[in-house]
Amino acid sequence: MKTSLRSIQLSFEPLNLKTVHPFGISYGTSSDTHNVLVRLNLDGIVGLGEAAPAQYHNETPETVMACLKLWQEKEILGHDPTAIVEICNRMDKSVAGNASAKAAVEMALHDLTGKIVGKPTYQKFGLTGLIPPMTDFTIGIDSLEVVERKTEEAVAAGYKILKVKQGTSYDREIIQRVRKIAGDIPLRVDANGAWTPKQAISMAHFLADNGVQFIEQPLPKYAPVDEFRFVRENSPIPIFADESICKSHDVARMAGCIDGVVVKLAKTGGMLEALRVINTARAHGMQVMFGMMIESSIGTTAAAQLQGLCDHLDLDGAMLLANDPYVGAVYHDGYLKLSDKPGLGVVPR
Repeated sequence: MKTSLRSIQLSFEPLNLKTVHPFGISYGTSSDTHNVLVRLNLDGIVGLGEAAPAQYHNETPETVMACLKLWQEKEILGHDPTAIVEICNRMDKSVAGNASAKAAVEMALHDLTGKIVGKPTYQKFGLTGLIPPMTDFTIGIDSLEVVERKTEEAVAAGYKILKVKQGTSYDREIIQRVRKIAGDIPLRVDANGAWTPKQAISMAHFLADNGVQFIEQPLPKYAPVDEFRFVRENSPIPIFADESICKSHDVARMAGCIDGVVVKLAKTGGMLEALRVINTARAHGMQVMFGMMIESSIGTTAAAQLQGLCDHLDLDGAMLLANDPYVGAVYHDGYLKLSDKPGLGVVPR
């Protein structure tokens, strides 16, 4: 690929999304999600990216746009869109953290280079032919009546696996209501760090009795690794870490204390570090789940490029939306189907 004489042009704008139902987790409930859309333009070819900041990972839409403005002013992207590792290094040197902002730029670079060479991103990564797992659909925290209605809608829509949010004073009742309606549909649980070790162990036995596959993030993000180890050793079902795992070194730090990791582009800072997280987890004998924030089809489809490397998927962000402005990976009979369009394969709706 010839390097352009022109610099890659970075532009960005708010990407405001609304969910079909208020989406509740242990941190709070909201119907509106404020992400940031990134466009990279090189000689008229445009790559798309999406930042999905979370305050519990020390990011907001304002911090994302501040980073993007800095990189825009410094022309940090340069001329060569294939120099993705070097561009990521420049971003890291210019500002620490801010993973979702960096992820948006990196996914836009993969989209841009794929369009330039005429190949889907997953093909560029050499992942053609892998069979991905099914993705789940999330039932957020709400009143028991609304949880029942959400579950009925999910079952009617044909979702094959449900993920149930926990972190209330009535967690057990939520599971009982969902299980009654869902029948034999596989369930998994995400506490988003809401439990103490004692609560987590007690809930693990209850959840095992109700056919739940595994627990995601039972303890707070910064809980000592020994507490995760204690829960794992006393749990009849696997324990996964989400908020506690951002980079590959976090996986090594928690080795032996958890059974699996949850990878998200908004935490890793992009696909390249996501691959390192996956490979580190595999080296330590852990399972891998790929997840996401509430995101449009841009973020969903970017994550789905790596789905063939995972054991479990939680890539339902776009399916929870009432106003997804893009079309990308399509949900069909449990699976996310990627197109053969170049780059991420995302187009405006």
